[in-house]
Amino acid sequence: MKLFGIRWEVWRSRCMRFWGRGVLKIFSMDLFIKGPPPKPPFFIVSNHLSYLDIPIYAAVIDTTFVSKSEIRHWPFVGWMAHMLGIIFINRKLKSDVKRVNNEITEAVENQGVLLFPEATTSPGSEILRFRSSLLEHAAEDNLAVSVAAIRYETEEKDIAAYRSVCWWGDTPLHTHLLTLGCTSKIKVEITFSDEKFCDTDRKILALKLEKKMKEMFVPVAYIDVEDYKPVEF
Repeated sequence: MKLFGIRWEVWRSRCMRFWGRGVLKIFSMDLFIKGPPPKPPFFIVSNHLSYLDIPIYAAVIDTTFVSKSEIRHWPFVGWMAHMLGIIFINRKLKSDVKRVNNEITEAVENQGVLLFPEATTSPGSEILRFRSSLLEHAAEDNLAVSVAAIRYETEEKDIAAYRSVCWWGDTPLHTHLLTLGCTSKIKVEITFSDEKFCDTDRKILALKLEKKMKEMFVPVAYIDVEDYKPVEF
């Protein structure tokens, strides 16, 4: 589909880039990039720390995302995500993975697709086990998959990033936004690997990607967060 002679994917990427840069400015974020960002079409995986991950990546690369279905119901953010073609997955329904993989197959032909294989956010003390079922499409088509790692850091006078920026646990969105808004400056680092990985076995592919991400990732929290329990699959 085209608008004024320009493909819809191009318009969407421009809107998402504008959205992402606006979020960076609103929350006083300094963005640092390490390594070469991929150019479409591509399939890339990243760790997942916050709802901010999506607009921040959108400010850097031309991509759509695979994200949890709960985002659909968030004020404004949900509407924006739906309009911009983000692929939603219901984490509670194993049968939904097939539908998501079919949508990824269509999307990755013309654009970048970014997936969060941990399938949940965390305080950033470690990389969580990857959900290999989300990599079914990449394995079946033997796609080359890239890896990126994102982390946040706040000023010493501010609340630590693992609580003020990373969003996890049962903290309501509006409560977290208030805490986030009180930070004076946030440093964001995204590291892109120049290596790509492929395998026709999704479980082996997941292990390869997880291993690489663990090598790249710098923790946000250097302590065990006792009140955090990752989602079990």
